[in-house]
Amino acid sequence: MFRKFFIIIILLLVTTISYSQVTPQTQLYRDEPYGDIQFRKEGIMDGNLVRTLFYNNGEVGQWPFQPSGEWPKGSGQTYLDGVAVLVATEIATDAGIVHPLQTSYREWMDRDPITGTIWGIEPVPGYVNPSAGKPAISNDPTSWPLTWPKSLPNIDPTWDGLWFGYFGKGIANSDFETFFVMDDSKDGEWSRPPYNFFPIAADQNRKGIGIRVEVRGFQWSHVLAEDIIFWHYDLVNISDNDYEKTYFGFYTDTGVGGPNDNADDCASYDRLLDLTYAYDYDGKGAPGGWKTGYYGYAYLESPGNPWDGIDNDQDGMIDERRDNGIDDDGDWVGYSDLNGNGKWDPEENEPLNNDVGQDGLGPHDPNYPGPDIGEGDGLPTDGEPNFDRTDKDESDQIGLTSLSIYRLGDGGTGGGWPKDDEQMWLRMQKENFDTSLQRANISMVFASGTFPLKQNLRERFSMALLFGSDFEDLVFNKETVQNIYNADYNFSKPPLKPTLTAVPGDKKVFLYWDSIAEESRDPFLGYENNDPRQGYKKDFEGYLIYRSEEPEFNDIKVITDSKGEPKYWKPIAQFDLKNHISGPDPVGINGASFWRGSNTGLQHSYVDEDVTNGVKYYYAVVSYDQGDPDFGTTGLTPSECTKIISEDFSGNLKFVDINCAVVTPNAPAIGYQPPQIAGDLKAVTDGIGTGNINVAILNPSEIKEGANYNIAFESTGDFPAYQTTKYRIIRNFESVVDTIETQDSSGIGLGRFSQPFDGMTIEVINNKNVQIVDSLTGWLIGNSNLTMNVTPDASAPAKNVKWPANYEIKFYADQQTTTPFFKIPANFLVFNTTTGDTVDAEIFDKDASKDLSLGDDIVIIEYVNNDFRLTWRITYYQPGGIGYQPRHPQPGDVFQIITTKPFKQGDYFSFNTSASSVDNKKAESSLNKISVVPNPYVAAASWEKRNLNQTGRGERRIDFINLPSTCSIRIYTVAGQLVKALYKDDAPTDGTISWDLVSDDGMDVSYGLYIFHVEAPNVGSHIGRFAIIK
Repeated sequence: MFRKFFIIIILLLVTTISYSQVTPQTQLYRDEPYGDIQFRKEGIMDGNLVRTLFYNNGEVGQWPFQPSGEWPKGSGQTYLDGVAVLVATEIATDAGIVHPLQTSYREWMDRDPITGTIWGIEPVPGYVNPSAGKPAISNDPTSWPLTWPKSLPNIDPTWDGLWFGYFGKGIANSDFETFFVMDDSKDGEWSRPPYNFFPIAADQNRKGIGIRVEVRGFQWSHVLAEDIIFWHYDLVNISDNDYEKTYFGFYTDTGVGGPNDNADDCASYDRLLDLTYAYDYDGKGAPGGWKTGYYGYAYLESPGNPWDGIDNDQDGMIDERRDNGIDDDGDWVGYSDLNGNGKWDPEENEPLNNDVGQDGLGPHDPNYPGPDIGEGDGLPTDGEPNFDRTDKDESDQIGLTSLSIYRLGDGGTGGGWPKDDEQMWLRMQKENFDTSLQRANISMVFASGTFPLKQNLRERFSMALLFGSDFEDLVFNKETVQNIYNADYNFSKPPLKPTLTAVPGDKKVFLYWDSIAEESRDPFLGYENNDPRQGYKKDFEGYLIYRSEEPEFNDIKVITDSKGEPKYWKPIAQFDLKNHISGPDPVGINGASFWRGSNTGLQHSYVDEDVTNGVKYYYAVVSYDQGDPDFGTTGLTPSECTKIISEDFSGNLKFVDINCAVVTPNAPAIGYQPPQIAGDLKAVTDGIGTGNINVAILNPSEIKEGANYNIAFESTGDFPAYQTTKYRIIRNFESVVDTIETQDSSGIGLGRFSQPFDGMTIEVINNKNVQIVDSLTGWLIGNSNLTMNVTPDASAPAKNVKWPANYEIKFYADQQTTTPFFKIPANFLVFNTTTGDTVDAEIFDKDASKDLSLGDDIVIIEYVNNDFRLTWRITYYQPGGIGYQPRHPQPGDVFQIITTKPFKQGDYFSFNTSASSVDNKKAESSLNKISVVPNPYVAAASWEKRNLNQTGRGERRIDFINLPSTCSIRIYTVAGQLVKALYKDDAPTDGTISWDLVSDDGMDVSYGLYIFHVEAPNVGSHIGRFAIIK
């Protein structure tokens, strides 16, 4: 009995049956015809230098047919034999736990043993002209359906006859775009006995796990993207279930060198780049022995896991989602209210910015049909740029998590074919990176997971199939394609020098700089807007951060022109204005173009964590301008300010410019206690704003002991229609209170950091728009199953307001009040929990029953100067689903409404700081960590200064590391003779002292064994030894 109960519990944990309401959108998807093999179509993507067969069941390439991954186009040189999409999950069936694999491939698929039906993903009809011989393609209207299926989100008849573009109605931003839809309804493997699994209990004709996949392929002919195909997948769970463990990936049969040269392929991966790639072992293809390159698949956007409370993609957001109705990253921009009247005025040419409505079109776009839903309303709407499904950043991406390389098994053997569900599940397991097999006829399975695939929700995956002449070229293309994707597929006199501060840390270097460069003006370019009253033009564009191991930065001057000559330095980071200027400079120099940035937004700090302790690094932060392609007859290339660090031939430092620094990262002294920030940064100390702040420590040694900081907000406008205008940083230190920085609203938002202060910088995230927080809105007490959705009331536009407050609706056994307008008795009261007041509510009595009954709405009423406002409308509807019996609220039940709220006047955060310190007891227990590197010293150390002199040994150096902050080091021969005494008394952030192997009497020491003795006051002593070998 216990064993049966245990099995039941395990099965329930594997597949969660969701009893939540099936959304109307999901129901539209369910009502579509089932995918079927009869709707398969073959096409050729040839919009740039990549040409390949593709199919509307997700396959790319098909051995031995050509072109299958031909690159460059027209060469006949091919690189792949086939690619298939993989979706795997874990489900509970009558026979136990299984792991269905949803895919479609040319061979070795599961089939129905009786009918021969292929159990796999198939195209859904309706998304292509039935008479067309290929899938729907943007540049061929004859391939489009006469009517786009109305199951697509935000679609209406005005889309018919226009391309269903990713970028909006009729917009084909790429040179080649295809679109098709697939589902797994034909995979009957798990619906048969003994499994008896049906993804939708009420639909026994739908098999598989209940997924629907929208697929887009993009190609651009631009030189930066000519070697790339972008693939874009939207995976929707239309089943009854939540799948807690899901993988998304690809199966690719490599064919580098052509269909007759596939026995010596190799493959590998780069997790940092989220890139898997393949190449030919001898670099020769057949026939003719042509020189092969590389091909790879890169995750541009991987599955998201918005349920684990972890910032998986390290973008500063936790559990961001595209379907939560929230602009998680705050990059959506509403219309510009130039006249300040609170509404969009197209007749006055007020820019819409991102506020273009759900069709994605504004007045300046082709095929603009006029205003639509959400246009110019000041609120983000699904379908608008930079919001939910159109915003790549609103997903907590987990990246590439597995790669398996294996030999193809003849005759379907080997456990690596699409039919092998369980074996493929194992190959897709997280952190499984099996690349041991090389130089063979190989296949690759690479995946991202696991992630939860919840009912009704969609996950997005964006991939790039890319090619390069060698690995470096492939990596460059990957970086280029990521920049293109990060930019949402959109492709004189230098500024003043910033003043740079560099602080070494443990395997990291903190950099921060001022903003003086951003005020630079260039008289050569004339006046701003040709108006002398506005002064000379400001043409600052961004910052480049360089790191070198040479003071002249020659080792990073690797960007060459068409002759192979170095022209530009390669930065480790770049921050530029979010404006119309990005990408390569169109003017260029002999074929080399200055990269103007990717519209990342400005930043005034950076932490370089790609450094090695003990190595000296040279840094520069250079400002650069925009250039002007239209200036004169040839245009102006961008220019960057100078960076000068001078050393003599012996490596002695002579000069460091204000925008440069020379630092050596090292571990801190033993016993070091880093500075601390104390205070709640996720919720205001006082006020109603629902945003948060983040504090980043840039210089630990500048953090003050016992200082208090308030981040105080100011706003304009009367409640509730106020707007956050600025914040002030107020410091209370040693009884002195002062405002140390003021930041206006342009500096508020994700990725916008304050100017550094006291060794810190802050990022303020403000919920500018008042919205319902769906995840927190619902029954606080009680278990009623009524459909109570909360939306802004829209019954009287002049009276409607999204009121920034939280509420509780409490139900009672008898009448508590009478509604103010319709005089309907109500057995509930509404409490504004933000203010603590009881507020009015009206019942919209749709059935004229004179009481609150199913089908009615409740509208919360607030007042502005005794004038009522209709705020939030709450449905009181029959529960969703067939056969559900309503459970009405009981006395004492409480329904909670939570909203986001911008910061307003009087809101503030408060936090305290504790300076870094040294714990002598901890230092004492760590004395055994003191050591010498390198040990032994054999002729040289990697971090020694270079020596440009033609003669002489140059520097010799060893480092004593993990020292106390204050100590003496005495070095002896084994005979007990004192050779050198060193003294350390500096910041506890550095636990290292160097010795140049010169004795106290000025002589170079000889080879041999040496003893050292460390004595630290109030800590203790330590004895060690090291060897010098010549």
